[in-house]
Amino acid sequence: MRYQDTGWKQTELCLSYSRDGRHWLRPHDRQPFIPLGDAASWEADYSLSAYTAPILVGDELFIYYASSRNPERDKDPQARWPIHVGLAKLRRDGFASLNAGDRPGRILTRPLHFTGDALHVNAEIAAGGWIKAAVFTRDSQPVSAYALDDAVPLTRGAVRSRMTWKTKPKLSPPGEDHLRLLFQLKNAKLYSFWIE
Repeated sequence: MRYQDTGWKQTELCLSYSRDGRHWLRPHDRQPFIPLGDAASWEADYSLSAYTAPILVGDELFIYYASSRNPERDKDPQARWPIHVGLAKLRRDGFASLNAGDRPGRILTRPLHFTGDALHVNAEIAAGGWIKAAVFTRDSQPVSAYALDDAVPLTRGAVRSRMTWKTKPKLSPPGEDHLRLLFQLKNAKLYSFWIE
């Protein structure tokens, strides 16, 4: 929420997140998720969530919201607050990403237990960029045939891309044990990964 020089309240839609559904936090910079429109737009002053979950349509999330403009902008004392419904679209899992530029970056997961054998990523990859994946034991030792040098670099981004290795097109499920995944990326954004 912020105030203009004119003195009326404006509200923008920002994100909040929770790991347990009870305790909620906001990203530290509190940037608007859906910013207000310009002074001439129908969404110039006040936006609120539709209080529904995003709807998955193909590879996009549809996010409905309501918004309006203060009638004082139009100098009409008889006017009511006009409410309109807006639609924002976001790539699947596109709320946040791990980003790397020209200098490659790495991220190592916590120990994971899984039953699938196909590792997928949702990523954007710029020209000259790539993403690789490696598999490590619980105590961070590389697993044979799944090291970074064994990885086939992913060079084209997509919402659903499969990671492979030179001699291993699939993961080996760890059984009762846990494994870690290491992602290395250059000029890329990693939104999410999953195993199925």
